[in-house]
Amino acid sequence: MNKIFEKLKYNISKLTLKSFKNFGLVVLGTFILAIAVELFILPAQLNTGGISGIAVCFEYAGLTNEIFTSEMIITILTWGLFIVGLFFLGWKFSLQTLVSTIFYPIFVFFLEWLVGEWDWLLITNSASLINDSGLAQLLCSIFGGACVGVGIAITFLGGGSTGGVDVITFILCKYIKKLKSSVSIFIIDALIVIVGVIINPNHDLALALLGVMSAFLAAVMVDKLFVGGNKTFVAYIVTSKPQEITDDIIVLLDRTTSILDVEGGYSKTMKKMVMVSFTIQQYSQLIGIVTRNDPSAFLTINSAHEINGEGFKPLK
Repeated sequence: MNKIFEKLKYNISKLTLKSFKNFGLVVLGTFILAIAVELFILPAQLNTGGISGIAVCFEYAGLTNEIFTSEMIITILTWGLFIVGLFFLGWKFSLQTLVSTIFYPIFVFFLEWLVGEWDWLLITNSASLINDSGLAQLLCSIFGGACVGVGIAITFLGGGSTGGVDVITFILCKYIKKLKSSVSIFIIDALIVIVGVIINPNHDLALALLGVMSAFLAAVMVDKLFVGGNKTFVAYIVTSKPQEITDDIIVLLDRTTSILDVEGGYSKTMKKMVMVSFTIQQYSQLIGIVTRNDPSAFLTINSAHEINGEGFKPLK
């Protein structure tokens, strides 16, 4: 009996330590993401899509002022989309984005205050030669995109999600069965960038291209930091709800699964194991699918050296 209690105590301690570590990673990633937005993207008025891109569109349209600032818009949209996700996708999905939803606006307002005190933190306030040559916006595009990628990657490593317009993506995929999530994300961000070009008083195409470059750099950083450049994975999900998970994988990820019978080595109970191959772009979505359907599932994800066949590299 003592051994059972000691093992239980050890598992609880291990779980608590892991929870604190994951919480810390999500908070750190969210802070780095806020740095990217407040120190680089907003000051340079770069439209990289997402919530910050919508805030930049409001600036282009002249709808911001001392009270209704870009930071206020980001806060309203962050919480608004969280509530929409809670209503349409359920609380299990929303829990993934809760930490970022709480801390992201706080960090954004803190950095806004910090910049007000120390304006030298902004590249756009640097020497006139840099600003006149447009180098400041180029630097903001590069470092802003890099920080966004680092922040998102660290958040993913902590098992969290930054939410934002991804909520709209999941809702569209839920109700439009044939729509792929990757296509949905591209369409939403592309629309935000296009609207930004149209309503920008100068119709500055070069500025829009800098925003696209920044978004591309963010994607590269996520790729390199989160999975070390690997793009394909295999997940093994031991669950009591294999069909629900499979249905969501088919609809949201456009992948199929294999369902196997497995027996618990300790409990001797029979369960089902869902096996699925997927790509880096679908990583956080898969975790969300499992969490929503069966929070008590046992999930193992392995990097795959190579996957050949339908939906991946052609088999030769």
